[in-house]
Amino acid sequence: MLCSVILQNVNFALDDPNNTKFSLTQKILAINSALQALVSYRPDAASYTTMMLLVAGTRQTLPSDGVRLLKVIRNRGQSGLSDAGRAIRKADMLVQDALIPDWHETTGQTTIDEYFYDSITPKDFYVYPPAPVSPVIGVDISYVRVLPTITAGTDAFPVDDYFAPAIQEWMLYLLWGGDDKQNQNYADARSHLSTFFQLLQIKAASDGAVNPKSKG
Repeated sequence: MLCSVILQNVNFALDDPNNTKFSLTQKILAINSALQALVSYRPDAASYTTMMLLVAGTRQTLPSDGVRLLKVIRNRGQSGLSDAGRAIRKADMLVQDALIPDWHETTGQTTIDEYFYDSITPKDFYVYPPAPVSPVIGVDISYVRVLPTITAGTDAFPVDDYFAPAIQEWMLYLLWGGDDKQNQNYADARSHLSTFFQLLQIKAASDGAVNPKSKG
């Protein structure tokens, strides 16, 4: 699906087919804001699974387009060429530190048993046993990717079509929400924000949790 479909639906809701109430630039900015909000509340919307080659040692870093790790799934063998490999379980680093204080210094192995992750450093994770210098081994990981910036209606919609209604609701919330609180448009904006959360099955922390005037 192209982003033009999203724009058409928003234009219909706004009764603004010629971009007179809101410019096309404003609407494109609203799409990007909506995508950012979506990933903030539903990181799985931008999830991506791939094979990753490990560097030697325990500490590993996501690919350059990574935002945060979701899961380390399984071993993929030498050069990541194996189609089947042992599952990798998530473990508690504090427990690991207590049981094996020098685990970062142990000999590298070709099969990873466990991984450790702390959301404080979302782009990094650790593996045990350490990955060897040679051979280079691979694992399957799932992580949140940076979404591309939308610049035109001809750009591909960068998440699953399932999320399109929520994106449209956030856009309407953002565009209408710039009006004064006494204006009916502001009340409509709050309604669209509520629908956004309902579509994503998320309860807003409070009515004032998000201020449309602070966006874009």
